[in-house]
Amino acid sequence: MKTEWILQRFAEDAGSQQPEQSEQQPGSPQEGDTEKEDGKKYSDEDLNRIINKKFAEWASKKDREMDEATKLANMNAQERAEHERDALQKQLDELRQRDTLAQMAAEARNMLQKEAVSVPDSVIDMLVNTDAEKTKKAVGDFAAAFKAAVQAGVVEQLKGKPPKAGGTKSMTKAEIMAVKNRAERQKLILEHQELFN
Repeated sequence: MKTEWILQRFAEDAGSQQPEQSEQQPGSPQEGDTEKEDGKKYSDEDLNRIINKKFAEWASKKDREMDEATKLANMNAQERAEHERDALQKQLDELRQRDTLAQMAAEARNMLQKEAVSVPDSVIDMLVNTDAEKTKKAVGDFAAAFKAAVQAGVVEQLKGKPPKAGGTKSMTKAEIMAVKNRAERQKLILEHQELFN
């Protein structure tokens, strides 16, 4: 086929343009490796592999286009009309699905706003589905889980150190100011700020 000839020709051209490689031990540094060490991201082999892959994708796409064109050329008027109708129906179905997902995303966003949950669109996109019931359930479950996680985080942050056994001794302003150690006095002032206001 034409694609095989193109790929073979491309491989021959790539092989003929590469410089002759001297016999080197496996694992010994080659010219491409020193370039990698000099800050280059890809070796010659990497580039060849990437180019070959991209070329194969391009050739495959062109083959599909040629097959489609050949198929259309061999069809009569009725077959061509049916083929075009099928292609338009496929596009219409894709557009309807995208529209449905967009509407579901808007509804999910409204549901989350009613629950006072604010999330990015990427999260909403993961929750929506073309089925309204599945979307509603997913959004409801997510909102409940989100609120529970926020509440647990708040409770965790509000946990303070438990009071020391025996309670704290109440001191007067004069007693605090009488403490000779400056660091200890400042600590007591912070603990009893109500006396210094």
